[in-house]
Amino acid sequence: MASAAASVAVHPLLEDVLSQLPVSATTWYGKGQMVYGPEDLSKSLYLVVEGNVGISQIAEDGKEVLLEIVRRDELFGESAFLRAPSRAEQAKVIAEARLMAWAVSDVEEMVKKRPPLAVALLQMLAQRNADLTRLIESLSTDSVERRLARSLLRFSERLGTPAEDGSVRMMPFSHAMLSRYIGTSREIVTQHMNRFRKRGYVTYTRQAIFLHRETLATVLD
Repeated sequence: MASAAASVAVHPLLEDVLSQLPVSATTWYGKGQMVYGPEDLSKSLYLVVEGNVGISQIAEDGKEVLLEIVRRDELFGESAFLRAPSRAEQAKVIAEARLMAWAVSDVEEMVKKRPPLAVALLQMLAQRNADLTRLIESLSTDSVERRLARSLLRFSERLGTPAEDGSVRMMPFSHAMLSRYIGTSREIVTQHMNRFRKRGYVTYTRQAIFLHRETLATVLD
């Protein structure tokens, strides 16, 4: 049976996982469309074939905390393996996305027959847990300015493309989205982004953010 890895270019961390998964049908999701959430729990493991998906945790008071932006060729939805009657995780499409999905029940059957798939999934989850731990540490110890700088630098590595002037071009993150990621208000993010712009760390339009990585990194020195 053909594998998912045969249909898309993959990053090394996921190559072992995708080489063990069969190709599945893909589904288009529009910008802002919910893939799953507390009111419609996920029962599948998803692969982003095109686009980006935001993974959030919904607090008891209804506030949304952005945990990750999943890019092309990355998996999400592993919380479905918990089979809990209620889960606070939410996945929403940031830009138009094409997703491939496998029912968790099918993946569990595959794991029984393909032990390397189980190992690869555990490695993937360990890496994601390490990323989340670093985010929590930053939220606990860094100032807002450092959290914002660190987040922009991370997004530029994961989601950016080099621009002609040496900067990195990224999707136009809204200040509201950045505030949900670093745990502050939109107004405070706007204040710091304006400061970054005045210092020449970033330039942005409605279409893109251009990040000057070397100068922004001085905030973390």
